[in-house]
Amino acid sequence: MALVAELVDADPACCDRTGLAELVSTSQKLRSWLDAFDARIALHAARLSEEGSCEPAASLLTGGGRRSARDAEGAARRATVCAQLPEAHDALAAGRMSAGHVDAVARLAGELDDAARAELHDLQAAVVQSAAVQSAAVMPVETFEREMSKLGRVLSRDDGVSRLERLKRQRCVRRWVDRVTGMCHTHLQVDPETDARIATALDAAVASARAAAQDEDVDFDHLKTDALVGLITGARTTGHRVPDLTLLSDARTMRDGPHERTVCETGDGQPLPVETVRRLGCDATITPVTLDDDAVPLTMGRTRRLATPEQRRALRAMYRACGFPGCGVRFEDCRIHHVTWWEHLGATNMENLLPLCERHHHHVHEGGWTLTLKPDRTITLRRPDGTLHHEGSTTDEPRPPPASAA
Repeated sequence: MALVAELVDADPACCDRTGLAELVSTSQKLRSWLDAFDARIALHAARLSEEGSCEPAASLLTGGGRRSARDAEGAARRATVCAQLPEAHDALAAGRMSAGHVDAVARLAGELDDAARAELHDLQAAVVQSAAVQSAAVMPVETFEREMSKLGRVLSRDDGVSRLERLKRQRCVRRWVDRVTGMCHTHLQVDPETDARIATALDAAVASARAAAQDEDVDFDHLKTDALVGLITGARTTGHRVPDLTLLSDARTMRDGPHERTVCETGDGQPLPVETVRRLGCDATITPVTLDDDAVPLTMGRTRRLATPEQRRALRAMYRACGFPGCGVRFEDCRIHHVTWWEHLGATNMENLLPLCERHHHHVHEGGWTLTLKPDRTITLRRPDGTLHHEGSTTDEPRPPPASAA
């Protein structure tokens, strides 16, 4: 109430720079208190929603449209962190942390597994303490976000696969209109693997557009924006096939797994888990480049690696859907998987090929599942812990391939 009274009695037009800074500090403290109060509202609304006596917290917080859905959803996520980290809620209510600081903790918590999240809870005092400096001034949100990112790397302690999967689960698209400028914003949040694909396609589109413009004086930002819009809407093509996405790795890593000098990344240097690169190797739009110990390319290209059109037609005649038992994803939406992986000297022969959907292809490459295929095309599937999941044919009984497919 003292903060409210101070702001009500204040006249910014009568203040010098020092007075304005004091008002900003006061309003920020009040705003943090309000954000903490919203968190309490959201938590109780969530409980009532579970009982069926209230709409979801984010819907309630929109206030009948007087608050954006994006802002309300952020407040609801913030409430979850405040419930898990009471000290963060207290710091927010007291003005020692801002909503941005708590949101940074929320993003960190979202990237962690249950064990790491429990450890984060044990470290809540350290997390909150890192939000303030000795002078009691608040650490800038951007700096705090970097600190949380560092803490996340310490807590996660995985080989990159779990982190990549967590990032994939956070992929989203948000659209809004800036009420001041009138400009429309589309925010795309993706994982490094997806970003590499987008960047490759966009670079090709931009290169094509620049070539078409020749020596014209064009605004590069406008050209790049138009190229992206053209790709999304289908209004523009690159004029040629989009270049393959290049993945860089060393032979030792592909053969034996990560080591102290592992190279396993996208063409622009974004690190990827080894199993992800192996999985992507089954994609026709990927060009793997394998290096020897002296960083000299050993293999480039995929001309003998992919199933031929004749082999795909033969497999299509045998399988209506994914070869994983019980999966109904149609054949056209599946990848052709090497049962004995290409990196393990598996041949591109019919007896080594099986259609798998994206999800089950991931299971086999990165999820730890083991799959074997017999000459009669019955399969044995074992879970990551080694227990038997399935032995026999798929639910979609495979039919013998045409003789010409051999």
